[in-house]
Amino acid sequence: MGSVIQILVIVLQCWGSSADIRWEHSVLVGEDVTLRCLFDSHTKLVEKSALTFEWNVVDKHARKSIVYTFDGRVHENTDGYVVDELGLLGNNASLQLHNVTLRDEGLYTCRIITPVVHIETTSLEVLAQPSVSLPEKAAMTEGEEKSLQCDIAGFYPKELAVKWLIQRGSSLAFADVRNHSRVCTQTPIQNQNGTYSTRSTITLHSFKVEDGGVRIICQVDHRSYKRTYSTSVTLAVHAPSQLPYSAATLVVVTSVLSLLLVTSVSAGSLLLFRHFCKAPPNVSQIGQASIIHAQVTTDLTCTIQGATEQELQVKWFKLMTSADSVVPSESADFLLVSEDVSESATLHSDGEHHTTVLTVCLTVFDDLRKYRCVVMWRGESIIRETTVKVKEKPSFLQISSIPQIPKVEKLLVLCCRVENFYPQDITLEWSRNDGEQVYTVTNFGPFSGQNRLYSVWSKIQLVMAREDERAVYTCRVYHSSFPDRGYEDVLYHINTQGSPPSVMFIECEPLCPLLNEECSLYLCITDFCPEDVSVIWTKDGEKLLSGIFNTPPSLNMNGLYSMFSFLKLTPNLDDQGSEFTCRVVHSAQKEPEERHFTLPHFDLTNGHRACSYSA
Repeated sequence: MGSVIQILVIVLQCWGSSADIRWEHSVLVGEDVTLRCLFDSHTKLVEKSALTFEWNVVDKHARKSIVYTFDGRVHENTDGYVVDELGLLGNNASLQLHNVTLRDEGLYTCRIITPVVHIETTSLEVLAQPSVSLPEKAAMTEGEEKSLQCDIAGFYPKELAVKWLIQRGSSLAFADVRNHSRVCTQTPIQNQNGTYSTRSTITLHSFKVEDGGVRIICQVDHRSYKRTYSTSVTLAVHAPSQLPYSAATLVVVTSVLSLLLVTSVSAGSLLLFRHFCKAPPNVSQIGQASIIHAQVTTDLTCTIQGATEQELQVKWFKLMTSADSVVPSESADFLLVSEDVSESATLHSDGEHHTTVLTVCLTVFDDLRKYRCVVMWRGESIIRETTVKVKEKPSFLQISSIPQIPKVEKLLVLCCRVENFYPQDITLEWSRNDGEQVYTVTNFGPFSGQNRLYSVWSKIQLVMAREDERAVYTCRVYHSSFPDRGYEDVLYHINTQGSPPSVMFIECEPLCPLLNEECSLYLCITDFCPEDVSVIWTKDGEKLLSGIFNTPPSLNMNGLYSMFSFLKLTPNLDDQGSEFTCRVVHSAQKEPEERHFTLPHFDLTNGHRACSYSA
């Protein structure tokens, strides 16, 4: 298998010369999963004896291991990994995993030579779904405190979010200080089996009797859930019992309280004056970056002056409508509710100057979301709100041409593709390198995808004139996600001559060919345009007609083509010292290029397993 991996590495260096397919897959612990690997042998069925492949995995600790190999005759596999050998005859080398565990998570790669090299990579994510539990019953007395625990156990990965909601009749709101509650969620602790467990506690106080109780909801967000999981308990609220007091007791208590009040008036007057006559702190508006990009962390800041840190309590909230919540509500469809996000905020203090910072990582679905900073000081609440505007820069900017090689006095179509941006407001302008504006432009879009991102195409067409050779056309893209200038340029250089190929040196697999055993000579040919290319193999000056396989040219990301050519042979004693030549002919070359390989001499003193190259 070592020689197989060497040829795979060399072949993969030739861009576009092999299939390179990537997949992502998620599976729950205990389930079965099949990792796809379907290859095209360019024949109806591939002979098993001509097939070589392996499956390897890189686990989450970056450790690599080979779990399945097949060399055409025998296979080796690790327990728990299965490939259906009958499926190989149908070009199916998919890997089956049974009763998946957390140890199976990793990056799986299937590499096949038929002799075409085929690669498929699958990122396997293993999930463990948490079990969530609340007490079956709960009760509290009006005016007292009550704590409820939501136990969450056996989940993976570690990232998990817990939210508490309080429903009173048709009113639904997230737990926060305004509805007399506070929440504390522990950091997840890892169990012996690799899963995690945590506990979230809500403390409720000062509830009034209303219809006998309220509904307390524990919401859990985790990768293993397709949607937010919710469980709830009804909290019964009882009126306080009335304790009988005698008249004598009331007289004694009243006398003691009166005496304490009289003796403390003088000492407390000055403190009360200082407390109530001090002006409230100055709280700035919420500051934010000029451009907030999706999936990039950004800070919302608010400064406070004129109070000590001990006097302050700062809370941050994300405002949502009830349509954002997975818990149904009988209230209006767009009733505002707030989520306490204070755990993501920090407070930096310098005397009586304070800065509170909320760090957020937003998506385009958070565009126009409102955030609220609440500064509580001596029973007063000072509220500041801001609206965030989220941008997404285009992930793809490219100009393509039809035809790829323009021709004088023929029609040339240039298409500028701008994909995956937000918001949809965008402008595209075309111009030549001489500053001339192009006005005959056809735009298609913007089109919206399922992820709320947009794409647009812009097309111009012209009849190539002689003076257009070596001209440069620019598509200028204006979008609010671009900083500074507000635009980016995409360039297209007209080239009527094409690009000649870069021709590598001939390699041999195995490096030392063996007498009377099949070997392969191969040559990488990269970065050429147009795609038509001629490859001719000769032996000692005579053209070879059999044993040759050329892969179809594959289009690379740079707009150019690549391919590779194989020559299979079984050397005998008469072949030693023979010179093999590969001749590459392309329309953009000044002259054809040749590469040579001389078959080594075999060292028969040590059997037929050795060879030697001439000096």
